Amino acid sequence: MGFDHAMFNKLIPDDIRPDIYSIDYGRLRAEKIEGLIFDIDNTLVAYRTERADGRLIDFLKNLQSVGFRICFISNNSAKRVDLFNEDFNFFTCAKANKPSSKALCRALSSLGLSADKAVLIGDQLFTDVLAAKRANMKSILVNPVEPVESMFFRIKRLGEKPFKRVYYRRKRKEGTKP
Repeated sequence: MGFDHAMFNKLIPDDIRPDIYSIDYGRLRAEKIEGLIFDIDNTLVAYRTERADGRLIDFLKNLQSVGFRICFISNNSAKRVDLFNEDFNFFTCAKANKPSSKALCRALSSLGLSADKAVLIGDQLFTDVLAAKRANMKSILVNPVEPVESMFFRIKRLGEKPFKRVYYRRKRKEGTKP
């Protein structure tokens, strides 16, 4: 059995940014992206943070006001996702079972968009990026909001490093700034 290049490439994000505030949303609009599907935990807020702060609320509502359709997706419970969403009332998918793409397909349907019109923004390669790629969507990887994590997550983060190196190597080869 040989090396599976297709599977390897499903773990390479389309973009890597320090956080959600560093993403070029104008470029996304120019690329005809209409939908933003955000992971919640450690992408938007720390795991134990139940609600968004004023900055995040204003930021996401501003993205919505300029025409983006927004959805939250999470492997966490419906109770947690619903509580977080109270300030927004966006469509949500809890217990998404990422890297399965089924919840992403439901999210796209709820937003009325095809996969090429949306992007998934998350903090994990093995769940968020892989789920997006399995749904034929673009993905943007951001650094985790809360860098201190359990041993399980530290090991997962170590496993992400080779894929991030490939992303940066490809960007240098293309002559584009990551």
